[in-house]
Amino acid sequence: MKLIFVSIAAFLLCSCSAHSISENEFPSRAVTVGGHEYKFRIYVPVVREPAKPIPVMLFLHGSGMRGDDNQSQLSGVHNLVANHPERFPFIIVMPQCRIDLYWAGEMMDMAVAALDQTVKEFNGDPDRLYIAGYSMGGFGVWQTAVTYPNKFAALVPIAGGIKPQGPLAAEQRAMLSPAVRHAADANDPYEAFASAIGNTPVWVFHGGADDVVLPEGSRQIVETLREHGNPNVKYTEFENVGHGSMEAALNDPALHEWLAGKRLSGR
Repeated sequence: MKLIFVSIAAFLLCSCSAHSISENEFPSRAVTVGGHEYKFRIYVPVVREPAKPIPVMLFLHGSGMRGDDNQSQLSGVHNLVANHPERFPFIIVMPQCRIDLYWAGEMMDMAVAALDQTVKEFNGDPDRLYIAGYSMGGFGVWQTAVTYPNKFAALVPIAGGIKPQGPLAAEQRAMLSPAVRHAADANDPYEAFASAIGNTPVWVFHGGADDVVLPEGSRQIVETLREHGNPNVKYTEFENVGHGSMEAALNDPALHEWLAGKRLSGR
């Protein structure tokens, strides 16, 4: 993840203002990890059967949305859900990573704790837990999947990569879980990540013209997962699209159809 990530905030700022996001649309919750309280947001479909277990997606935002206001992480996602609620028949959990941190260490544990708490509160289906993330959050998807194996029924990394990169790589490495650090330091990190992820279904998205996080890394991990025999790997590369590929990925109806069929017990 490069320092330039902070410049992507302009892309993610949606047309709605922070003040237009109501508590009813995206209720606020809090979770305590490591003695610290962290607020997060959730989206719950209006039409659902409370007695029927419902899928839950954990969404990890990009670096430009870091902070502690508990609303910046909604930018971009808010419009997607508002414009096409029929494409989101699952609960979405949206934690917020603190400034100068990454989806590693306590931030990763906090995100997973927020997911688990939401599953318990809303009768979420442990067999249908998804994790998606954009940019810094895309890195977080791969690393969370390695840290918490066999937890997610599907992974959706967007414009990310498998291990820290750029001038802040050493700083980020110190925050990684032992499992991720072991994979990242392997002679062939792609092989190590693919082995750890196994047959977990993955749909990777990347902009073909991305010059912030180059698409070569996504291409390589997809190829390695397939070589490992994972039968559930999909890859979409958006031609002539740069780093801003989140909206195109999450707005793809085919992605939501694909997610609907994914279960831990169905691998």
